Amino acid sequence: MSDPLSDPFEALLRPATAADPDPAFAARLRARLERELLRPRERTQRTHDRRGTIMPSTSTSTSTSTATPTALRQGDVGFVSLRVPDAGRAAAFYQAVLGWRYEPGGDPRGRLVEGLTLPHGIWSQEGARTLWACHLVDDVRAAAERVRAAGGRAEEPVQEPYGLVSACVDDQGLEFSLYELPGASAETGSTAQGEVVYLTIEVRDVDRARAFYGSVLGWKFAPGNVEHGWRVRAGDAEVRPMTGLWGGRDRAAVVPMYAVDDIDAAVARVRAAGGTSTDPERQPYGITAECADDQGVRFYLGRIPG
Repeated sequence: MSDPLSDPFEALLRPATAADPDPAFAARLRARLERELLRPRERTQRTHDRRGTIMPSTSTSTSTSTATPTALRQGDVGFVSLRVPDAGRAAAFYQAVLGWRYEPGGDPRGRLVEGLTLPHGIWSQEGARTLWACHLVDDVRAAAERVRAAGGRAEEPVQEPYGLVSACVDDQGLEFSLYELPGASAETGSTAQGEVVYLTIEVRDVDRARAFYGSVLGWKFAPGNVEHGWRVRAGDAEVRPMTGLWGGRDRAAVVPMYAVDDIDAAVARVRAAGGTSTDPERQPYGITAECADDQGVRFYLGRIPG
């Protein structure tokens, strides 16, 4: 396998399969948002709002991380969710591979992972094999207008107890969401087992993507070490979690890297659970493997020193 990861976390790798945008995206995305968006760092006992939205209780936290909470900035990711054909099957796979645990109850089409610093869901979506991300913005209505002006699509924002939310699709068919929540914070920098340590946004046209996300989220970009590869920054710092943009791909998708304590054992678990994996390879920042789960969803494993 060629190694485009020559700089720390520049996980700018191969294409993933993603669903083309659905003309009825607004209704479908809203239905998903109503079941899975949760407030950062407050994600233990779920309650339901006026429309059945899955929400966490604010009384306790299940995160075992010792990372220090820091304020989220515009463009940072506050929530992610794997989009897979069968959420139950995916939940079993990632439990076997990463040791994930899930909150009880809720909609059978989805799961919420317990104990991670970045809130993480799994959701059933026919034909989808990607990761969906929800980005914090200072003004969600203004950001939704910027999405439309840049050639994407955005729902009218909806007020929920956890924030003001707009479901969107960018100008290359990648689904994402925006939310506004004053004072939002999150624990960052954890490389504990199962945590998301890097996101790769794969697109067809990287120049269009840079223009789109620069306009919508205010992202800045620094050249990566592969053709059409860019590191994403929010001002003078990395976006949280660290993120790369990679062009020239067949379809738009987001591919996560998950931290593991023992990558050889994790690769063996991927294969035993019906997935595929390359052999681990040493990089300047750690040891990684390129994987796909038993439904063809691509991801990476990383043994990253803390």
